[in-house]
Amino acid sequence: MRAARRRRPARAGLVVVLVAVLLAACTGGGATPDGEADGTPTADPGPRPEDVVASEVVVTSEAEVRVDVHPVVRVGDLAVLTLDLIPPDPFPETGRVHVHGWDVDGLTYHLTSEAPSNVRLVDLVRDVVLHGGTDGEGAPVVAPEGWATLRDPAGTRLQIPFAAPHPEADEVALFLPGAPLVAAVPVIDGDVPASVRPASAAAPTGTPGASGSATASASPAPAPEVLDLDAVVAAPVFPLESTSIELAGAVTTVESQERVDVSLGSDVLFEFDQDVLTPAADEALRLVAQRLTERAPGDVTVVGHTDDQGDEAYNADLSQRRARTVADALGALVDPASYPMGVEGRGESEPVAPNTSDEDRALNRRVTVTLTSTMVTRTELTTGGELPPFGQEGQVGTAGTPLPVDALIDWEVEATARRVHGHVVVDLVARNVDDRSSSGAKIGSLDGGDRGRGEGTTAPSASSSGTILHGATRVLPLDYRTGVSERHPGGEWFALADLTVGGDMDPGQARTFSFVYPELDVDTVTFQAGTGRSSSYDFRILDIPVAAEGTG
Repeated sequence: MRAARRRRPARAGLVVVLVAVLLAACTGGGATPDGEADGTPTADPGPRPEDVVASEVVVTSEAEVRVDVHPVVRVGDLAVLTLDLIPPDPFPETGRVHVHGWDVDGLTYHLTSEAPSNVRLVDLVRDVVLHGGTDGEGAPVVAPEGWATLRDPAGTRLQIPFAAPHPEADEVALFLPGAPLVAAVPVIDGDVPASVRPASAAAPTGTPGASGSATASASPAPAPEVLDLDAVVAAPVFPLESTSIELAGAVTTVESQERVDVSLGSDVLFEFDQDVLTPAADEALRLVAQRLTERAPGDVTVVGHTDDQGDEAYNADLSQRRARTVADALGALVDPASYPMGVEGRGESEPVAPNTSDEDRALNRRVTVTLTSTMVTRTELTTGGELPPFGQEGQVGTAGTPLPVDALIDWEVEATARRVHGHVVVDLVARNVDDRSSSGAKIGSLDGGDRGRGEGTTAPSASSSGTILHGATRVLPLDYRTGVSERHPGGEWFALADLTVGGDMDPGQARTFSFVYPELDVDTVTFQAGTGRSSSYDFRILDIPVAAEGTG
């Protein structure tokens, strides 16, 4: 985890830049109002702070709110995201609209769960995620403080500080709760937009809040709250990691730009109580060697683990022997001078699952291979084999047709997929087709589920979860560790997905959940929530076409 950033004043440099721009404008050869100088077209100035670069609709139980997105504006080592929240026209008779679902649903230990913590910026070129700034007490720094209750028919302007994106980043993606991932929000230098929208932009003709008696009778707006950047103590930036399970579960790879951890199931590598490789181990070891050589040379650590059956000392010795066998086999597949192998045996001391069932004990019998070095190239995931079975309890549908899901109330779900900077993004639309309000009910098995992080870890209990499959390969959403503690030595993990599943939706209303996955060179994917074995809430959607970059 990167250290939180503390703001350092940088306005003097900003003033110099603005003065230089103004001087250039004054001596630029008589530019005409239409943007031409002496008949020669001028360069496109690019997006400006007040420009609307994207517009999405999010749902609440009271109304549907339009969210206009402005460019992210750098301010020293911080940056400001400006969102205009525009209620429907006519304005509700209650005189207010509350924005739901912009918090983190469930306990959090290292980051605030308060809204708008579910709003995040994502750099999918460098695979990092940025959370909004917080003050010395860990509360979100935003303006205005009461932004989540819209009382003005013209809407509310919400401003959120983040750490400044990478100096070479000219755009970032935006995770906007309840809406599809916004793929490209420009990152610019300039003045942060005014804390209230200009009158000309507050109620454009034909848009919510533009007409109606509610607008005419609205009380005078209070003095605007200015975003206090000096109050920002922390603006976290976290590296993203990806988890893939290949060869029908035999090989699990967790990787970031700086590190790769590969876990091989011992039951694929060895017979019971043996340290001699089976013929089935060859394909798995070649895959591990491939993952290692995608990265710059470095020291490799090979660690053996067992379940709790048998004597503790014997298990420690067996795990050491198995690790040595794997290291020797990998040494024949990679250059041992570039990737020297260190070997450890930890026996039953570090389980990833409780040793209470045959299935969980099998997970604990494993050999892990770790390399800390920078990724140099990337070989595509293996995608052969058949889809794993899906239990009879779950619902199965095909892309293009709404799939009914009965989960306390009646839902219909549909999924599409697209690429954003090579990553696969699945947009799942869940619609309330019941005759009752959802009143916070969870949407099928999108609530929680497998995050692949094992014992000693935690995650918000009600954040959305879903995997994609292609053949026998299963891929989890990108995720990131927000911190570690004695209680959770494996860390707290957030998925690059909506961090709340609930929310009040009236009949006919819908919420979109976006899930961001690593690069996968396939034309179609299957989306799955749950296993299909334990609940009718589980569902699987087959044959979802993956739209090309920029077309989804």
